Amino acid sequence: MNFNLPFRDKILRFLGPTRMIALSFVLVILVGSVLLWLPIAQNPGMRASYLNSLFVATSATCVTGLMPFAVIDQYNLIGQTVLIFLMQIGGLGLMSLLALFLTLMRRKLNFSEKKMLQDSLNKNDADNIPNFLKSIFRYTFIFEGIGMGLLALRFIPEYGLAQGLYNSVFLSISAFCNAGLDNLTRSSLMAYTSDPLINFTVCGLIITGGLGFAVWFDLRRILPEKKKLSWKRLWTRLSLHSRLVLVVTGILLGSGTLIVLLVEYGNPNTLGWMNFPQKIMAAFFQSTTLRTAGFSTIDFAMLRDASLFIMLFYMIIGGSPGGTAGGIKTTTISMLFVLIISEIRDSGNMTLFKRTLPSSTFHRAFAITLTYACIMVIAIFLLTLTEPQIGFLPLAFEAFSAIATVGLSAGVTPLLSALGKIVIIMLMYIGRVGPITIVLSLMRMKQNRKTNNLVYPHGDVLIG
Repeated sequence: MNFNLPFRDKILRFLGPTRMIALSFVLVILVGSVLLWLPIAQNPGMRASYLNSLFVATSATCVTGLMPFAVIDQYNLIGQTVLIFLMQIGGLGLMSLLALFLTLMRRKLNFSEKKMLQDSLNKNDADNIPNFLKSIFRYTFIFEGIGMGLLALRFIPEYGLAQGLYNSVFLSISAFCNAGLDNLTRSSLMAYTSDPLINFTVCGLIITGGLGFAVWFDLRRILPEKKKLSWKRLWTRLSLHSRLVLVVTGILLGSGTLIVLLVEYGNPNTLGWMNFPQKIMAAFFQSTTLRTAGFSTIDFAMLRDASLFIMLFYMIIGGSPGGTAGGIKTTTISMLFVLIISEIRDSGNMTLFKRTLPSSTFHRAFAITLTYACIMVIAIFLLTLTEPQIGFLPLAFEAFSAIATVGLSAGVTPLLSALGKIVIIMLMYIGRVGPITIVLSLMRMKQNRKTNNLVYPHGDVLIG
């Protein structure tokens, strides 16, 4: 280590961006778990174990939403405020918050810090990081502020001015960060199943948070040109990434709504008792919450097995890169489909929207997906050993929900044993920091490979 370097630079060079990002989440989780474990954060007569406090802190920081008990039952105003900070930090990242603080204090970011932020924000380059950060936080607070205002229209008449505003802030931050926590009832948002204002406000916040920062800024760039250009021309002006994210998000939301509507249409425990417009709204809400949000307006324990099974795949896809959602990401699954179609057509190049894509993109997409699959096999295997009293599909649903940082549960979370909770804690943590770690590891492998000039003889392997 070069002792002539500034302390911040020495730490970053010693740990590296990947470890620094991963450790920052560990630090937030540990601090949050201690704060939530303290008696002053809990309601009178309630005393959560440290393991449960660690579980809740991980769930909030990793913006998942799985809970062994209801927030309203366990935590007072102090505890709920701790959860708000954990969700906001988890959604935006501790390193981003620290970098913004240094920027506002007019402290110049060094190269190592810019590289770390570039990796954590999924930014293509390290140019103009301070302004990029300021834009992220500005738009985050704008969207959360709009959501708070809309939610307050319902909550202030119901809870009074002070509590209504507080509940609006809590739910708005939770929805935008795709955290899935609420401080309203013991049954998520089921009390508001037929309330269009709550449903569409929460859905709007979930979708906005899940699209990713790059898409926001791209839309901001082209929308002022609407008066001069047609919608078709504006569409072509969007970046390839933004077009792909918008198309795939639309397909997932639409198909998810249709599947939930068709499968649960006659189920008296979910959609069966509603009129048709309410069925559509509820189906759309559940489809949206599968984008790793974790709220629900119906009881997921009452869903048919077919719904639970297909939801596994929607959950693991998740949101889009650079946003607050989890999962393997919409762009990753898109690359796999492009690769499959290209192989079927025996195409020389892999193209999308009349653009040729580099093979390294598909290598990373395949590696990320395979890594997630391996982790899931191990996790579900362990859960079937630690929770033999719970059925396989509900356990698989819990595991998928945890690693995709969704937070939906088929009523399994409160029934987990201590070992089962530890498995879920690890899945939530891997789901939040895993994609970053995987991508950076692949980048390092690629860099190391460039320095290796050794070439082995050609070999063939039969596939399929």
